[in-house]
Amino acid sequence: MSDLKESIDVECPRFYAMHHAERFFSLHRRDHTPGMLTLRVDLSSLKLPGSSEARHNVRVKHELTEKDGAKTLALSWDPQDRTVPRFAGTLSAGEKDPGATTLTLEGAYTPPLGVAGAAFDLVAGRKIASATAHGLLEDIKEFIESDYRTARATNLASSPKE
Repeated sequence: MSDLKESIDVECPRFYAMHHAERFFSLHRRDHTPGMLTLRVDLSSLKLPGSSEARHNVRVKHELTEKDGAKTLALSWDPQDRTVPRFAGTLSAGEKDPGATTLTLEGAYTPPLGVAGAAFDLVAGRKIASATAHGLLEDIKEFIESDYRTARATNLASSPKE
């Protein structure tokens, strides 16, 4: 098992972020079927050989939970491709300031392909996993901020409340 932790700042209040992060995984959108997620990573940014972007479809499970007044999204995915790691973890939101939130994806993944996969993980896999997690957070951020801009324009931004 390898640990993973990535964060990104989102321009919307914390109470808004988690509800809409959950919607990111629930809604049917163009090129996205509920329960499935396309993970992508820009390999050229990692200075790795190969195509500029790798994409893998994974079956994702999510559940919005609340503990001590804080909402988290439990996430796990099961790849359709044996060369992609399984992941289990959480997405949480912390208030950066009154109008901004920090989303944190934290969990663990199991490198595929046994001993060979574990060795690859030490050399390059961790960088790929981190870049993939960051790409996912970028997609979630874009979705939340777009929803929030629309909600503000239509006076719905104060909903939902925690």
